[in-house]
Amino acid sequence: MKKKLTAEQLADAARLKAIFESKKKQLGISQETLAEEIGKTQSAISHYLNGINALNLEMAAYFAQKLAVQIADFSPELDRQARKLVSVLYDVDNASFSGHMLFHKKYPLLDWISAGNWCEDPASKYQTNRIEKGYGTSVECSQRAFWLEVQGDSMVSPNGLSLPQGMIILVDPDVKPVPNKLVVAKLDGEKELTFKQLITEGYDAFLKPLNSQYNMIPLSNHVHIVGVVVDARIGRLP
Repeated sequence: MKKKLTAEQLADAARLKAIFESKKKQLGISQETLAEEIGKTQSAISHYLNGINALNLEMAAYFAQKLAVQIADFSPELDRQARKLVSVLYDVDNASFSGHMLFHKKYPLLDWISAGNWCEDPASKYQTNRIEKGYGTSVECSQRAFWLEVQGDSMVSPNGLSLPQGMIILVDPDVKPVPNKLVVAKLDGEKELTFKQLITEGYDAFLKPLNSQYNMIPLSNHVHIVGVVVDARIGRLP
């Protein structure tokens, strides 16, 4: 017989669901997209949100990352567990630890012109303590990954996935681009990179804006995909 959740675990689920419902439209996420990304079913995500299955630390960290919140915002107990785990593994002062410590790898925030130069140098390396402005992530990615701040409205959609101006995206040049992934590309003759979704139609491939008011870009020898988006979050609030 399945063990019932405690009152505290049910309260955690209720807080998490309230955060999810309040932010899903702004972040362009759904139970289905979260499930697909993490390799679970939509019902599994629903069970966490509705207090059928208890949250564990791994799932709490995942939800915190995707919702751009701290674990403590919905689960004080799992936040305490995370603090204890990190203090033991990394000798971190528990008092200074926060839920965002799980974003343990820091990558630089580049502008759209500098990012093109960054990718053209395969030997690009950097020291994390030299990053003037950067953000952390728990996503596994290569040494050459970098953040970009979304500009314009070409990736804004009224339905489904939407990435409005002001969000930040983590781009990894070492991830292989495959259809339906979000990618950053450089067009011959253009200084700035462009951010689109890679799609295929028959034997042809295109860079597709999520905003239908913009035109698709046929993939050709004049278009160079420089990286795949592996993480995204709110960079700043209004």
